[in-house]
Amino acid sequence: MNDSGNNTKMEKTFLVKIKQAFFKEVLFFYVRMTAKKRLSPRKRLRFETDIVGHCNLNCKCCNHFSPLVKSPQFVAPEEFERDFARLSTLAGRNNENIDIMGGEPLLHPEIVTLLGIARKYFDGPINVVTNGILLEKMDVAFWESCRENRIRVIVSSYPVNLNYERIKELAKTHSVRLKLRMQFANKHQWCRLPKDPEGKQNIKDNANLCLVMNFCISLSNGKLSTCCLPLLIDRFNDYFDKKIEVAENDFIDIHKAESIDEIYRFLSKPMSFCRYCKMRAWEVGIEWDRSKRELSEWFD
Repeated sequence: MNDSGNNTKMEKTFLVKIKQAFFKEVLFFYVRMTAKKRLSPRKRLRFETDIVGHCNLNCKCCNHFSPLVKSPQFVAPEEFERDFARLSTLAGRNNENIDIMGGEPLLHPEIVTLLGIARKYFDGPINVVTNGILLEKMDVAFWESCRENRIRVIVSSYPVNLNYERIKELAKTHSVRLKLRMQFANKHQWCRLPKDPEGKQNIKDNANLCLVMNFCISLSNGKLSTCCLPLLIDRFNDYFDKKIEVAENDFIDIHKAESIDEIYRFLSKPMSFCRYCKMRAWEVGIEWDRSKRELSEWFD
């Protein structure tokens, strides 16, 4: 390549880095401005829960570690109902938002049953968050359950070939609310949050910069955490034969909690697991790709 070609490539690389740095600083500024509110107890419960461990897309750097799940994982309806019933009792059926996720939730063979259970115990907004790949293949029972239980279908944005018009038509035909979610600025961009395997990062600093703390509250097997990482790190540990530790204050057992206020107080505080995240090294705007299941996707 001649000097002109090299210069053009260098200029494009420089502009990409400038754009990534700008987006990162904008997001960090937003987080700092809203940190006080986020770290205060909420008036209504919001949480997300994985009903499937594995995925049919397997994005690199997935924070749910779905590409590392060695065999299909499905939450049992009995476990799902036990946890929802307990949270409903504590919260008085009152929720700000519930996201039913994965992995890919549409892979669950009993998703219709789970949607009915979710609505049985909560009155507020409930969503199924999917990559959309299977939506055209879902049977009428799924769409009817979404309509009857007032479940909104949210399609996350990935650079995959989806027939959005057909998906819109299906949702409209079955009177199901649909949201097509676009990622910030560019749907083909991704991010990577590198982790420190030795857990030597500043907990308070990470909590103040975190984009998900107390927003993406996660429920798994009777436990609530301010993010999904401590509840799902076993997927990483099992695959790479690591021993990233989870401390007692990284989650709260909902079946031992005596009140919703106790849960709010717990969720409003940083957790020990925050020491593993390298928030200031967060990479924004990297190219989306499928996972190669390499250690470097998650840990430096």
